Formats: sequence, structure tokens, C-alpha cells
Amino acid sequence: MVVHVAKPPYFQQKSSPMQGWHALARQLLCRCSCSFASPHALRQGPGLHRQQRGMGNFRGPFLPPSVRLLAHPDDSVWQPEDLSLTSHDSFAVDSSVDELPTPLGLQRRAHVLWKEGCPSTVLIIKKPKTLAASHILKQMGLWLHKQGLKVLVEKAVHHKEFPQFDIFEPGDEVDLCVSLGGDGTVLHLASLFEQDLPLPPVVSFAMGTLGFLTPFDVEDYQTRLLRVLQANEDRVFCTLRTRKRCEIRLNGNLRMVYHVLNECLIDRGASPSMVKMDCYIDGHFVTNILADGLIIATPSGSTAYSMSAGGPMVAPSVPGTLLTPIAPQSLSFRPLVVPEQSTIEIRLPSDSKAHARASFDGRHPMRLPRDSSIICTTSMCALPMVNLGKLDSDWYEGITQKLKWNVPIREERSQKELLETLKANDRDEHPV
Repeated sequence: MVVHVAKPPYFQQKSSPMQGWHALARQLLCRCSCSFASPHALRQGPGLHRQQRGMGNFRGPFLPPSVRLLAHPDDSVWQPEDLSLTSHDSFAVDSSVDELPTPLGLQRRAHVLWKEGCPSTVLIIKKPKTLAASHILKQMGLWLHKQGLKVLVEKAVHHKEFPQFDIFEPGDEVDLCVSLGGDGTVLHLASLFEQDLPLPPVVSFAMGTLGFLTPFDVEDYQTRLLRVLQANEDRVFCTLRTRKRCEIRLNGNLRMVYHVLNECLIDRGASPSMVKMDCYIDGHFVTNILADGLIIATPSGSTAYSMSAGGPMVAPSVPGTLLTPIAPQSLSFRPLVVPEQSTIEIRLPSDSKAHARASFDGRHPMRLPRDSSIICTTSMCALPMVNLGKLDSDWYEGITQKLKWNVPIREERSQKELLETLKANDRDEHPV
């Protein structure tokens, strides 16, 4: 069978271009049984329902023009020429080919490459009620303004603290985002882009408590930002952090859609009873759940609530989704990692003892009545987080330095240190 697939113009590889097209086409073949997206459906993008797109659960790496995918750690690059899907070339792929290249939708490593005239607009988000963050934001904004950039801030802080800058409104075009705070500030920044559209790169400076998502020190913000602004001269790497698209359905009707960077949480709320849920993956019934709750987490969220509930730590470039139960009735119900492309549906049956509660990255708490469901898929657009180092080095440093992963409870002292201690004690007991 020969299948014709519309070729998006933003997937090209320097060394062998056809490998990129084969990867994209084979991914579509894997996710679709008999129907494919037309160029019109692709142009409409995330505004269409999944059935209307005709792509099953396929979520490709739709990126802003300033982000380039790394095809391999050797720095070869996928070149997205243009984000707009207005021009397409057709090509044919033989579905009998057995070789399956790495799907482009699974790429999570990239670098920043500005197009001409960019960046021109920067959005700065700060941790609320923090004088130090307000002071740095003002300094940083004035410095960026001197570099010729337009600075945007949230409306809530514009009039009282930063009237010299412009107000950010949802839908405004932003080339670069800066976060001043902790991990919660990064989550808040991601929540400002609720629509499934390409997100700008994010540079996060540590001014919070833990700062697992904030690798940069705010003291040298000028040096760090200047390097990002000059990324075309000296390559700056970033990780495409997966977001999950969560549909809330009541009696089968779509009520709300949220995009989460960390996790979707379903728990018992104020009810003393455990939550009864049915879990479906890719339309197939998997198991009944009886627990205090369930966490559906991204790799970024694997080091947050999911880890506290006993889930594994997963590197952000791994294309997977975590299912972590909270205090399950069955001791054999262990955390599970499923493919990123899978559709996860959690249903509350009509015979459930009580209602449940859902929240999304710790926000938008809502009551889930019986006969409601949450459907989690992978968002088409990931969040590009600028790295301090290359590939996942920031993440490994974070789990060792900040989470103290594999740090011995009692570190063994060297023989030399032990001998010096014994000699010092001996001198104290027997002074000359």
C-alpha cells in the first residue's frame, strides 16, 4: 500500500532529508489505522477535535521558529524552515518498509536559533510577593530595554510595580520568556500559554526554594541572557519539556481543557473514602483503581508529587508518561511508565462511593462527579527550557545536588582523615 502524506516544511535534516520524512510518515502510520490529516486539518492545528484532525493521538513537535531539533548528540540538526503550514509538498511512503527510524515526535533535544529581527519581545515573570524578585525584574527589564527589546510583564504587577514596561495579554507574540522564582513560577509561566500553540524558549533563574527547573543563578543574569540573545553565534541548548493535554468530560461532553507541565492529579479530596476509577489506555481497559488518588505525570513532573508518592525519576528527554497511585488498596499496584503517544483515560464509574477531585499542576481544582472522565494525551507543543549545559546534564546535576540522589546517609571517612582525628584526640588526652 502506498500512502500519501502532507510534508510539513519544518522537518528537514542536513545529512539525509528523506530519513526525516520516513520517520514522520512511519509515525503517522503507527498512530493511524486508515485516516490521515489533510493539509487543511494540519493548518487548523490544535483548535480541532482529535477526531476532526484524523490523526488519532499523534502530537508532533510543533515548535517556534527560534527552536531547532537536535537529531543526534553529535549536534546534527533538524531544520524547521517555517512554522506556518501554508505550503506542502507531497511524497509517497511504502508501508511495507520494516525499518522504523526514530519518530520526530519523540525528539526532546534542541537548540535556540533566532530568525532575522528576533528576539524583539521578552516576557518576564516573577515570584509573587518577593521584593528581591521585583528588584531584579526592574533591573533586568531596563537592561533588556537598552538591548533594544520590548519588555512585557503581567497585568497584575504592571500598574503598582512596573509601569515603565508593557502589559502582557494572552495571545501576544513573545520571542523569549524569563522566569524569576522557583519551580512554581515556571509552572505559572507555562499556564499563561493555555492554547496548544508553539511556546517561546524559557530562561529560568533560581529565586525560589528548591529550583529544580531553574538552573541559572540570578547574579550573572546579564551574562546568561546575553548568550541567549547571541545564540546564533554560540549554540545554546534547550530541552523540550513535554506537556499533557487534559480533557475533562462530564457525561461524555467536553467541559474543559488544560495543559500541564508537571502532572494531572485525581484524588479523593475531602471524602474519607478511597476513589474508585477505571483506567483505559489507547481505548483498552487496563485496570480498576481503588486508592486515595492517581497522578498522571510528565517526565518533568516525575521529580515532583509523583516522586513523593513513590514514582520513579525520569529524565525530561524520555518520551513517557507516568501513572503513580497514591496509597492504593493493593500493594501490588506499582507505578507505571507508558509511551508518550498513548491516550490515557480515567473514568469515575456510576457506582463510585464518592466524588473525586482533580487539579492540574496544582491549579484549577475541580470536583469530578460520577460518570465523568479525564482524557490525557501529549500536547502538540512542548515547553523549550534553556539549559545551563548540554542535553540532560542539568537534570542529572539537579537530582544529585538538589535532591541529593544516591548520597550516602553516612559518608565513609578516608583512612587519612581518621588517622588525623585519632592523633588529635591522643594529643588532647596526653598533652606534652
